[in-house]
Amino acid sequence: MLLVHSRDETERVATALEENGCQVTTVETATSAIATLSNGEFDCLVSEYRLRGDDGLSLVGAVRSVAEELPVVMYADRAFADDAFERDVDRFVAKNGTASHASLVDEVETVTSRTEAVGRDVSDHEPTASDVVRAIDDAPIGISLSDPSLPDNPTVYVNDAWEEITGFDRASILGRNPRILQGPATDPEIKSALSEAVDAEQPVTVEIKNYRPDGTPWWNELSIAPVYDESDDPVHYVGFQKDVTDRKTAERLAEERAAKLIEEKEALERILARVNGVLNEITHVLVEENDRPVIDQQVCDEIVDAEGYGAAWIGSADSASRALELTGTAGLETSEQTESRSIAALPDAVSTAAETNEIACQSARECDADALDAAAVGARRIAVVPLVYGRKRYGLLGIYGETESALDARERRLFDSIGTMIGTRFNAVEMSKVLTADRVVEVTMSIDDPAFPLSAVAATVEAEVEYVGRTTAGEETELFVTTRCDGPLPDLTALPFVEAVREVAGADDVYTLALTVDSASPFAELTDYGASISRVTANSSRARLTVDLPLEYDVRSVLELLESLYDGVELRSRVEHDRRERTPGEFASDLEQQLTSRQQASLEAAHMNGYFEWPRLSDGEEIAKTLGITRQTFHQHLRAAERKLVDTYVEMSNGTS
Repeated sequence: MLLVHSRDETERVATALEENGCQVTTVETATSAIATLSNGEFDCLVSEYRLRGDDGLSLVGAVRSVAEELPVVMYADRAFADDAFERDVDRFVAKNGTASHASLVDEVETVTSRTEAVGRDVSDHEPTASDVVRAIDDAPIGISLSDPSLPDNPTVYVNDAWEEITGFDRASILGRNPRILQGPATDPEIKSALSEAVDAEQPVTVEIKNYRPDGTPWWNELSIAPVYDESDDPVHYVGFQKDVTDRKTAERLAEERAAKLIEEKEALERILARVNGVLNEITHVLVEENDRPVIDQQVCDEIVDAEGYGAAWIGSADSASRALELTGTAGLETSEQTESRSIAALPDAVSTAAETNEIACQSARECDADALDAAAVGARRIAVVPLVYGRKRYGLLGIYGETESALDARERRLFDSIGTMIGTRFNAVEMSKVLTADRVVEVTMSIDDPAFPLSAVAATVEAEVEYVGRTTAGEETELFVTTRCDGPLPDLTALPFVEAVREVAGADDVYTLALTVDSASPFAELTDYGASISRVTANSSRARLTVDLPLEYDVRSVLELLESLYDGVELRSRVEHDRRERTPGEFASDLEQQLTSRQQASLEAAHMNGYFEWPRLSDGEEIAKTLGITRQTFHQHLRAAERKLVDTYVEMSNGTS
């Protein structure tokens, strides 16, 4: 039988089976088991679940494809029983220390028991001596005989298979000791074991590395046993040779694979432990701090405090001037901490990250920059991470790894996520500045592109359209617009980006419409870029956008955003002014950020169904049914939405937001 088991308990399990009369061959991996099965005949396979490399269940699946009828007993924790029987094992024995060994022996005996058939009389058909000689000559395995009565126990016979397996012909081996097959990498301990067995007149089986006449190594499963005469004196030693090179190669590859998996697991655990600590500390900084320069410096400090990172910096890359201005550093020499550097003088990873908005990594061997060079700060690698939110980049984060293995693909993916997290926080800080600043920059731009969504709507209704705001619930986005229409409203769903139209209000030919659209562009992108939308109007050929930005904001980035989406984008004015009162659109946008999708749906459903009119046109239970929720849940969402609505209104009225 073949036992596939880890080292810890193998000897005890094998002993229990051997004491019951089993001849046990043990291996430790699934790959070795498959190789062993292909080179021998077995009556049963016993395997545990936890193996190096592939597990026991995978082994069972492989065995069923090459030895469908072989009885298989799974010896594992009880939790794997169902999965084992799904893989078509014959028996399952739950591990319970030595107490389960007896159960294992019983199950093995059960699946291997066979009714012994009564053999027929063959006494008149015994082979002759010539039959035996011919069988040995033609045997498919290598067979040799040596004579211990002659000096150095020389070879006196080999069969045809021996010549084919070893590559030696009879003339070169007869009269010489079989050690001629050995070579420079033959294990000395195995050679000693063979010599000791011959001296002690004991049979022995070993796996030994032999060599063919041309120097090609091969693995020989060699069995040697003495042959005695009537006086019990050894007259010959018979040797059986079998080429097991393929199996040994498979076992070696399996061991290398298992070792590589263990190494990968250990490396991943080290990376996770290191980066997890950095992630926790950076998250703490982002939650507690609101000042961008403070965040920049503390993020760099936290990275350098972690094991494996020698230096870090954060800077903003100006695409126009092709310069990097550092806003936070840690671990750099004083000479490296200058405020601005030409990107051309920096490592290539900086320009790559700035141009592609994707993380870039570079080895110190490949880095030959005038500034911020990995080798100059005593590091082996540098990774540059874009700090992004949506399509907006808020800067670059440079990280220096102290070893060649640092900042590998897995670690870079983690830092890429950290970069997005930092960018998201920077966006929130910037938006807060826009909403609370006493002075802002008012920027007005025109777009001469009929593909602009409001221009397309204006062309359909044949009137000017003004943007009121937008709401997003789940994956559904509604744009609210006002327009004037002398007759019936045309079918706006004919526009490719409009999925549905809802009339919110209408009087004196002036309509407020809610357009369900397939994209919130460009309004969502403008918000992501930190712009507060003041007013957007459009006719069929031209749209005019006015947004507020922080004083220190780079207006070019907003222009570049719109230019990437539309033709005919032009800056019309840039004016600094005291912050005005919030527009209704900003009020709606602020409220949208506070309401959950359920609260917003409940508020809108109540309004549309006349819940706030007197007398009420519908009650809470009727509205709850339309939303697919209970009346109690509807009222909970509605009360929370009403509270947030009133709070936002009061804050706006008092001028506190």
